Amino acid sequence: MKSAFITGANQGLGLGFVRHLLSEGWKVFGGTRKISSSLPSKENLVWIPFDVTDDVSIEKAVTKIRENTSRIDLLINNAGINKDTATNNEKEKATNLKKLDRLVLRNLFEVNAVSPMMILQKFLPLLSEDPSFVVNVSSCRASFHDEEEESSGNYGYRASKVALNMLTLASVHDLPKNIRTFAVHPGSVRTAMNLRGESEPKVQAEKIISLLSRWDEKWNGKFLNFDGAPYPL
Repeated sequence: MKSAFITGANQGLGLGFVRHLLSEGWKVFGGTRKISSSLPSKENLVWIPFDVTDDVSIEKAVTKIRENTSRIDLLINNAGINKDTATNNEKEKATNLKKLDRLVLRNLFEVNAVSPMMILQKFLPLLSEDPSFVVNVSSCRASFHDEEEESSGNYGYRASKVALNMLTLASVHDLPKNIRTFAVHPGSVRTAMNLRGESEPKVQAEKIISLLSRWDEKWNGKFLNFDGAPYPL
């Protein structure tokens, strides 16, 4: 049985990944900041308390997974914050040059770019299968050719996702040959961060996961659209 660990698994696209992988017979470990009775309870689903910015929390998650399995086949760095969730809806702190806040910008980079790399670092021993995959959820906002009209600079979110894309590329130099990785724009997904999204999370999750079964080595380290097409930088 294949297994996966997903950050930010309690809602939105993360929960879409959980539901799709379970339907495909995977063992799923879901990382979430809080374990509550409202979370789905399914066979082959294990919820793990997880704070992406806390190294101790990451290490405890690795230990918990080892209690269930010797390895995982897939790591999905899905958790992220945007101009609203990072600022308690004081979005100008991350979107307006005159009102930018240093701590807000640092937090966006910490969660969206730095944390996925630290998680990958600590999860490396678990990614022992050949092939194993690391999926870093990025955004079209990380492109100079954004497909959507933007009404503000959106400095923190855009820049942190650009950083995630570059860190994904950089990681290829150090990853074992059995691990493939890519950053991905998931499309217009209807989530709490994007209420106007056009597609259901599980639908887009399925499209992204399908890339694993039709893997092309030229995708390794790259920024892709959810259909596998290179996303323009």
